Amino acid sequence: MLARASALLVQGDIGAARIVLEHAVGTGSARASFMLAETYDPLVLSTWKTYGTRGDVTKARELYANALAGGIQQARDRSVALQ
Repeated sequence: MLARASALLVQGDIGAARIVLEHAVGTGSARASFMLAETYDPLVLSTWKTYGTRGDVTKARELYANALAGGIQQARDRSVALQ
């Protein structure tokens, strides 16, 4: 699922990637939580130069917290950057 989501992100299909990643998060994947958080992180979205995709800081922080709890240390820095 993560490979498919990555491919969708490369193609710029954030909406479809979110759907795939939500399923992966449901299986308990910390990496999927991190990747999904990125799709809601306005700072990341701006670096991806996406248009028409809305960020959600609250949702991004929540997902980064889940990723951090699962051992993804980079999630701490991303969450702090959103404050």
